[in-house]
Amino acid sequence: MSKSILLTRAKSANLILKEKLMPRGFDLVECSLIKHKLLPFDEKVFNSYSDIVITSNFAASNLPNSNGSKYVWVVGENSEKILKDKGYNIKFCAPDAITLEKELLKNNHIKAIYLSGNNITIEMPPNIKRVVFYNTEYKKSLSQQEIQRIKHGIDYILLYSENCAKTLLQILLENDLLKYLENTTIVAINFKVGRVVDDYF
Repeated sequence: MSKSILLTRAKSANLILKEKLMPRGFDLVECSLIKHKLLPFDEKVFNSYSDIVITSNFAASNLPNSNGSKYVWVVGENSEKILKDKGYNIKFCAPDAITLEKELLKNNHIKAIYLSGNNITIEMPPNIKRVVFYNTEYKKSLSQQEIQRIKHGIDYILLYSENCAKTLLQILLENDLLKYLENTTIVAINFKVGRVVDDYF
């Protein structure tokens, strides 16, 4: 029997994962814990900065193409590749937002714009101007179909952010579903995300 994986990212990101994982024979279960909505983009503000800070894959995917005049401080190799392909120069690629914040603190002469979602876990240094680029909405409930599928058990759950981990835990507890996931393995993007659900899995 094939191993099942619960995909918890936004629909567009889950689609990319499905394309990569489907040929390997996994049973892929979609449960998007997050939705993104782009906000109106002020190109004048954007164009007044040569340095940009990006901490999310969604922001990287939705930035306009560059003519090579802009420098990016970014989290994640996947986002780095997206931005390189769009013509941005990579100044620093960090494994997580904390590492990026520390690097920006060392470079406090830099004036940069941080294009973020409305919910962030790490504040950037004061010399970085934060602009909310998109709104994030977290899942509030599960459909009956999702509940029934989870009751059959899941082998792996992929988690990419602390907020998504908290959201998942809340809706599982509300629906008394943890008892069906006793043998489930969490695959977390980092230790901080894993720690949110560590007591339960």
